[in-house]
Amino acid sequence: MSDRLEFDIVCPNNHNQTVRFSQEEFEESLKSGALVFHCNTCDANWPPSSEEIARFRKQFLN
Repeated sequence: MSDRLEFDIVCPNNHNQTVRFSQEEFEESLKSGALVFHCNTCDANWPPSSEEIARFRKQFLN
């Protein structure tokens, strides 16, 4: 069983995207400042919001 989870996110231009990472990957990327989402539809890049970060952390605990 994989320790990676899938999360649905929406880019700033309202395109649905799915990201996958483990809790360790998520926390390490967040600490290093390297966590930036990318939309394959419109090529936008954006950092996660504080609400998304909280939602992801909650999912990892479940």
